[in-house]
Amino acid sequence: MPRMIYTDGFLDDAAAIWSDRVQDRLEHMLRAIEAFPGIGSPDIPASIEAVYGTCVRKAVVEPFDLIYEYDPDADAVIVYGLIPFRAVP
Repeated sequence: MPRMIYTDGFLDDAAAIWSDRVQDRLEHMLRAIEAFPGIGSPDIPASIEAVYGTCVRKAVVEPFDLIYEYDPDADAVIVYGLIPFRAVP
């Protein structure tokens, strides 16, 4: 399994989640990404690519997109943040 690396931005985003249901979905998705890092969609809006680069993926954790990148050479998943659906142009 890849090593999971959580950025400060992601940790701040996750700490702001007040809903137990969303927290449960987030934990479930993080376990799924750890087991299968390629499951996220590479179809990323240009606004997200501009911030995080072209190698990121997104996974739905309603009402957020979880933004992460898998580095196969390092066998690591870097989790960047949670972006609310409504915030993505």
